[in-house]
Amino acid sequence: MSEERELEDPQTPPESWPDEQELFALSGSLPLPERNIPQASAISMAGVWQFDSPDEAEDALAGASNSFVYRRDGHPNERELSLKLAALHGGAGAMLTAQGMSALAAIAWTVLEPGSKVWIGQEMYGKTHQLFTQDLKRWNVTTRPFDPSNEADVEELAAAKCSLVIVETISNPRLRVPDLQRVSNAAHSAGALLVVDNTFASHLLCRPLSCGADLVVESLSKQVNGHSDAMLGLVTGNDKQVMEEIRRSISTFGLASNPLDCYMTNRGLASMAIRMKRACENALAISQALASCDRVEVVDYPGLASHADHGVAQRQFCGGFGWMLSFRLAGDRTLVGRLFRQLKPEINFVPSLGDIVTTVSHPASTSHRTIAKDALQQLGISEGTVRVSSGVEPTAWLVKRFAAALESI
Repeated sequence: MSEERELEDPQTPPESWPDEQELFALSGSLPLPERNIPQASAISMAGVWQFDSPDEAEDALAGASNSFVYRRDGHPNERELSLKLAALHGGAGAMLTAQGMSALAAIAWTVLEPGSKVWIGQEMYGKTHQLFTQDLKRWNVTTRPFDPSNEADVEELAAAKCSLVIVETISNPRLRVPDLQRVSNAAHSAGALLVVDNTFASHLLCRPLSCGADLVVESLSKQVNGHSDAMLGLVTGNDKQVMEEIRRSISTFGLASNPLDCYMTNRGLASMAIRMKRACENALAISQALASCDRVEVVDYPGLASHADHGVAQRQFCGGFGWMLSFRLAGDRTLVGRLFRQLKPEINFVPSLGDIVTTVSHPASTSHRTIAKDALQQLGISEGTVRVSSGVEPTAWLVKRFAAALESI
């Protein structure tokens, strides 16, 4: 019989611990030697950063240095993209949020308080309308819808008193175009900040800060990203104090951006100008073709001379009239459903916009479903309204594809 082996004492330390280099490698990131700069940006997934001293950490948290601290307060991918977008918009700074609605929520939490009054464009994205007309009621915030393209409404705004005015550069979904400088003057007379949702235009068509806007928001998930694979929002402006207060709200309420989404959107930004040019050309061609179709009652596109705000768009935009359009079929959602089936599989029904390929949507059942039917009717939005997000496909093919689908229903 072999000698019985003694049991090891579990409290006995190992003969030797890993050496210093092994411990360093196991404990965290290893600083790399200086090297040449890569051509493409990297994705920085770090959630927190290291410091050498308490003073260094405190300076970073106080904003006295450019060091990163915690991802919700900023990260390399956010900083790279936000610096680019601030420059493109002509803003003193920019911040990125988890999505477009996060940008608006951050502004609301920063600017408003119980009893505040808000004037909001009567035709806006449904979630924006819901946030300010329904969800903020619990804060005792009063919201007054108005038509920013109507001179009488703008004059009434100028004589009012409110905290915030919110409009869209191009309204969703009927593509009205307000005179931003006139609305800005009225908002400031009312003692309010003017917030402009520039999603349908982007910085390539319009820079609302140059038209008097105090803050500009965008859903970067749309045309800036351009591929339907990221969710991201933007806030930019020139008042550094207001921007810093919004930054604090973004951090406090957990509205910060994700590194991967920032990376994907930064990559999309590189090709955006090329995509936008073709998409705007396609939107104009589709609109012109639809205007002569018997099945179509109304076509809304600022590039058409028949559009109510064509003159304003000519003055206010640069390089086109946008990639979005809408039209109203002489029928209900059943007819719309038949049209969507005829457009498939090349052109799909997607409750979003800004993809590199052309898509269609039905506002009454998606983006504007939370708005009362009678309110939609007053805005000219019916069950037969179709919204089109133009992509970069060959123009002649797109026109033929829509014509063939309409003939088939």
